[in-house]
Amino acid sequence: MAFFIEEINKLIPPELTEQKKGRLREGLRQFLDSDNSQDKYYSDFYLPSSHNYFLQGDLIRELRFPVFNREYRQYEKLYYDALLISNTCDVDESNIRTVTKRAVFAKLIPLNKFVESLKELEVENAADILTQIKNQQFSNVFYLPPTKEKNEYLAYLDDFSILEKEELNALKDDIVINRIESLDYFGYYLFIFKLSYHLCRLPEETER
Repeated sequence: MAFFIEEINKLIPPELTEQKKGRLREGLRQFLDSDNSQDKYYSDFYLPSSHNYFLQGDLIRELRFPVFNREYRQYEKLYYDALLISNTCDVDESNIRTVTKRAVFAKLIPLNKFVESLKELEVENAADILTQIKNQQFSNVFYLPPTKEKNEYLAYLDDFSILEKEELNALKDDIVINRIESLDYFGYYLFIFKLSYHLCRLPEETER
């Protein structure tokens, strides 16, 4: 991943304090290509408290995903924790639109389950793969550090599902239970850069 600090400076909200701007800059600066050999730090990644509505980047419990069963060659309905991809404005139930928008989610997999799968496959360089994931070096995988429940996750940016906005907003009745975490500025900006890099790949400078 190639992040450019001079571009980050243009995107930082002006209302943030200089101290918070500095933490945000340093948090993102560590993902420059030249620094990929060092372990990354993820402090101030989640909000200490959140709102009573869903935000882009929220981690939400047990949403349904279509999963292809290769044995029977058909899709099954399974439930996974998920990362909200749609922006906050689009999932706001008070925002009435002529063209209906649905809420889009990326599948979340607990990191320990991913590690178990590497062991089952007897992958020789499993430790290196884990380091690369935590350093955000895979374009389709967004690593999320430990939540308040001490769970680490991988969000698969190529494994999406959708919900109607009304169905998502019905979860607000128990939002404290249904939401795992909300991203703070550092987590949110890293998420946006990672999502943009995966879907757009603009830094490749390739003629289209």
